[in-house]
Amino acid sequence: LGHEGAAVDSKLAEKGFMEFKGGETAAIERMMGWMFERDMLRVYKNTRNGMLGADYSSKFSSWLACGCLSPRTVYWSCQRYEKQRVSNKSTYWLVFEMLWRDYFRFQAARLQGKLFLPEGEGLVTQNWVEDEEGFQAWAHGRTGWPLVDANMRELRGTGFMSNRGRQNVASFLALDLRIDWRRGASVFEEFLLDYDPASNWGNWAAAAGLTGGRVNRFNITKQARDYDSQGEYVKHWCPELKDVPVHFVHEPWRMPLHVQKAAQCEIGKHYPEPLNTRFKPPEGGREGPGKYAPSRDEPKGKGRGKGDGKGKGKGRGKGGYGEEPLTEPLKAKAKRWSK
Repeated sequence: LGHEGAAVDSKLAEKGFMEFKGGETAAIERMMGWMFERDMLRVYKNTRNGMLGADYSSKFSSWLACGCLSPRTVYWSCQRYEKQRVSNKSTYWLVFEMLWRDYFRFQAARLQGKLFLPEGEGLVTQNWVEDEEGFQAWAHGRTGWPLVDANMRELRGTGFMSNRGRQNVASFLALDLRIDWRRGASVFEEFLLDYDPASNWGNWAAAAGLTGGRVNRFNITKQARDYDSQGEYVKHWCPELKDVPVHFVHEPWRMPLHVQKAAQCEIGKHYPEPLNTRFKPPEGGREGPGKYAPSRDEPKGKGRGKGDGKGKGKGRGKGGYGEEPLTEPLKAKAKRWSK
């Protein structure tokens, strides 16, 4: 697309777990291998929120986005799997996510140019902050928040990021740093192998809380503990943290100085000081269920503002920011679209 600096970081690329080879042949090999040979579809519902490895998710998105794999081919292969192997929540969920893919295409057709406006559809209002230093730290994986940094480094190194990772880094940029969500969407457009306009920009608008529903601000530390409990993922992509004790790995700023020195990970020297949150719910948006106020363990690092509030929730969207169930009205629409 002509973006400067879009070249993959070769050192980071070596840490990738699979090669995304173009073409229909490679796409079919991936689908059949993942679905039938390794029988990963059977347990997909339980593994789909993983971040480390080749088979925790289907990873069909790159081939779908490039037209190498038809969504109908995926659907009918899933139907065959259900007849030959098993029909369960995992098979349902894979097809369900294909409906999300369609949903964002219908949304893009409806919104047209509004999809790219700072306020999105205009249902809520948000005042974005100019913070070039914060944006560059986010884009290059130097925020001081290991889960965010690891995901952004994986993106720049491989052109891929897990669904769980996309939810978290988008929430952090748009809701914690309050930086214009479109800048994040542009970075994804630049680096993602599975980029497509509808899914990318639609999901980012949702992550920024601009769709009129609840504001799904993710608790980065809790997400890291839930989905990377031993710190294997963040240590893989952030080698500075490789000797940090597990109970500090997602909050390295909490390490006493003697522990930092023992782990050869001094904050501000070997690993960045954490950026602070400046979260403020968008005007007109509903905050998500449950409180998210900074805990006593959250950092007081570089001065990028303070914030607290509400809004812990689960995101939504194929190829982007979550895969939680649709609301009832959307479920009805999705059912109509699938006919």
